[in-house]
Amino acid sequence: MNTFFRSFTLFFILILAVGTATAEGIGKVKVLSGSVSIERSGDSVLAKLGAPVYQTDKIITGEGSIGLLFNDDSRISAGPNSILSLDQFSFDAITHEGNFDVSVNEGTLSVISGKLTAKRPGALKVKTPAAILAVRGTEFSIKVEAPQ
Repeated sequence: MNTFFRSFTLFFILILAVGTATAEGIGKVKVLSGSVSIERSGDSVLAKLGAPVYQTDKIITGEGSIGLLFNDDSRISAGPNSILSLDQFSFDAITHEGNFDVSVNEGTLSVISGKLTAKRPGALKVKTPAAILAVRGTEFSIKVEAPQ
Protein backbone atom coordinates (compact mmCIF):
# COMPACT_ATOMS: atom_id res chain seq x y z
CA MET A 1 0.00 0.00 0.00
CA ASN A 2 2.82 2.37 0.87
CA THR A 3 4.45 1.72 -2.51
CA PHE A 4 1.19 2.57 -4.26
CA PHE A 5 1.00 5.98 -2.55
CA ARG A 6 4.65 6.75 -3.33
CA SER A 7 4.12 5.79 -6.98
CA PHE A 8 0.93 7.83 -7.17
CA THR A 9 2.62 10.84 -5.55
CA LEU A 10 5.58 10.64 -7.94
CA PHE A 11 3.22 10.34 -10.92
CA PHE A 12 1.23 13.38 -9.73
CA ILE A 13 4.40 15.46 -9.27
CA LEU A 14 5.58 14.55 -12.78
CA ILE A 15 2.23 15.55 -14.26
CA LEU A 16 2.39 18.89 -12.46
CA ALA A 17 5.96 19.49 -13.65
CA VAL A 18 5.07 18.79 -17.27
CA GLY A 19 1.97 20.99 -17.04
CA THR A 20 3.99 23.86 -15.54
CA ALA A 21 6.69 23.63 -18.20
CA THR A 22 4.07 23.60 -20.94
CA ALA A 23 2.16 26.51 -19.39
CA GLU A 24 5.21 28.77 -19.63
CA GLY A 25 5.23 28.69 -23.42
CA ILE A 26 8.12 29.40 -25.80
CA GLY A 27 7.83 33.15 -25.63
CA LYS A 28 5.38 35.98 -25.01
CA VAL A 29 3.58 38.85 -26.67
CA LYS A 30 5.78 41.89 -26.10
CA VAL A 31 4.15 44.47 -28.42
CA LEU A 32 0.59 44.50 -29.72
CA SER A 33 -1.30 46.90 -31.96
CA GLY A 34 -4.87 46.34 -33.06
CA SER A 35 -6.59 42.98 -33.11
CA VAL A 36 -4.40 39.89 -33.59
CA SER A 37 -5.62 36.32 -33.26
CA ILE A 38 -3.77 33.18 -32.29
CA GLU A 39 -4.98 29.78 -33.45
CA ARG A 40 -4.09 27.14 -30.90
CA SER A 41 -5.31 23.55 -30.71
CA GLY A 42 -8.27 24.26 -32.97
CA ASP A 43 -9.38 27.38 -31.05
CA SER A 44 -8.88 31.03 -31.91
CA VAL A 45 -8.01 33.48 -29.12
CA LEU A 46 -7.22 37.18 -29.20
CA ALA A 47 -3.59 37.97 -28.47
CA LYS A 48 -3.01 39.90 -25.25
CA LEU A 49 0.05 41.83 -24.14
CA GLY A 50 2.26 39.61 -21.97
CA ALA A 51 0.41 36.41 -22.92
CA PRO A 52 2.50 33.30 -23.64
CA VAL A 53 2.83 31.81 -27.11
CA TYR A 54 3.33 28.12 -27.72
CA GLN A 55 4.90 25.82 -30.26
CA THR A 56 2.46 25.22 -33.15
CA ASP A 57 0.59 28.51 -32.56
CA LYS A 58 -0.56 30.24 -35.73
CA ILE A 59 -0.50 34.05 -35.57
CA ILE A 60 -2.94 35.98 -37.78
CA THR A 61 -2.52 39.75 -37.61
CA GLY A 62 -5.36 40.99 -39.83
CA GLU A 63 -5.12 44.79 -39.61
CA GLY A 64 -3.05 44.59 -36.41
CA SER A 65 0.61 43.85 -35.72
CA ILE A 66 2.49 41.90 -33.06
CA GLY A 67 5.95 41.67 -31.53
CA LEU A 68 7.04 38.43 -29.88
CA LEU A 69 9.96 37.81 -27.50
CA PHE A 70 11.10 34.19 -27.31
CA ASN A 71 12.87 32.31 -24.52
CA ASP A 72 16.25 32.54 -26.31
CA ASP A 73 15.84 36.35 -26.67
CA SER A 74 14.92 36.12 -30.36
CA ARG A 75 12.46 38.79 -31.42
CA ILE A 76 9.93 38.47 -34.22
CA SER A 77 7.55 41.17 -35.39
CA ALA A 78 4.71 40.57 -37.84
CA GLY A 79 3.03 43.45 -39.63
CA PRO A 80 -0.57 43.81 -40.79
CA ASN A 81 -2.13 41.04 -42.89
CA SER A 82 0.49 38.48 -41.86
CA ILE A 83 0.06 34.77 -41.18
CA LEU A 84 2.87 32.91 -39.44
CA SER A 85 3.21 29.59 -37.65
CA LEU A 86 5.55 28.80 -34.77
CA ASP A 87 6.37 25.34 -36.10
CA GLN A 88 9.09 24.16 -33.74
CA PHE A 89 11.00 25.64 -30.80
CA SER A 90 13.45 23.96 -28.46
CA PHE A 91 15.95 25.85 -26.33
CA ASP A 92 18.25 24.75 -23.52
CA ALA A 93 18.81 27.81 -21.34
CA ILE A 94 22.12 26.42 -20.06
CA THR A 95 23.82 25.23 -23.27
CA HIS A 96 21.86 27.52 -25.68
CA GLU A 97 21.33 24.50 -27.96
CA GLY A 98 18.12 23.99 -29.86
CA ASN A 99 16.14 24.81 -32.98
CA PHE A 100 13.53 27.34 -34.02
CA ASP A 101 11.38 26.97 -37.15
CA VAL A 102 8.87 29.60 -38.25
CA SER A 103 6.66 29.54 -41.36
CA VAL A 104 5.39 32.71 -43.01
CA ASN A 105 2.47 32.18 -45.39
CA GLU A 106 2.00 35.86 -46.17
CA GLY A 107 2.76 39.32 -44.83
CA THR A 108 5.80 41.03 -43.37
CA LEU A 109 8.17 39.69 -40.76
CA SER A 110 11.15 41.24 -39.00
CA VAL A 111 13.56 39.08 -37.02
CA ILE A 112 16.34 39.77 -34.53
CA SER A 113 17.98 36.45 -33.73
CA GLY A 114 18.83 35.42 -30.19
CA LYS A 115 20.98 32.95 -28.29
CA LEU A 116 20.18 29.96 -30.53
CA THR A 117 21.88 31.46 -33.58
CA ALA A 118 24.67 32.97 -31.49
CA LYS A 119 25.51 29.42 -30.39
CA ARG A 120 24.79 27.69 -33.70
CA PRO A 121 24.25 29.77 -36.83
CA GLY A 122 21.37 28.35 -38.84
CA ALA A 123 19.43 27.15 -35.78
CA LEU A 124 16.62 29.56 -36.69
CA LYS A 125 14.85 28.83 -39.96
CA VAL A 126 12.15 30.93 -41.59
CA LYS A 127 10.10 29.07 -44.20
CA THR A 128 8.14 30.86 -46.92
CA PRO A 129 6.18 29.39 -49.84
CA ALA A 130 9.22 30.08 -52.07
CA ALA A 131 12.29 29.61 -49.85
CA ILE A 132 13.78 28.57 -46.51
CA LEU A 133 16.04 31.11 -44.83
CA ALA A 134 18.62 29.75 -42.36
CA VAL A 135 19.35 32.66 -40.02
CA ARG A 136 23.00 33.07 -39.14
CA GLY A 137 22.78 35.56 -36.29
CA THR A 138 21.52 38.78 -37.75
CA GLU A 139 18.58 41.10 -38.23
CA PHE A 140 16.40 40.98 -41.31
CA SER A 141 12.94 41.64 -42.68
CA ILE A 142 10.95 39.83 -45.36
CA LYS A 143 7.72 40.35 -47.22
CA VAL A 144 5.72 37.41 -48.53
CA GLU A 145 3.02 38.20 -51.06
CA ALA A 146 -0.34 36.48 -50.66
CA PRO A 147 -0.87 33.68 -53.18
CA GLN A 148 -3.03 34.67 -56.12
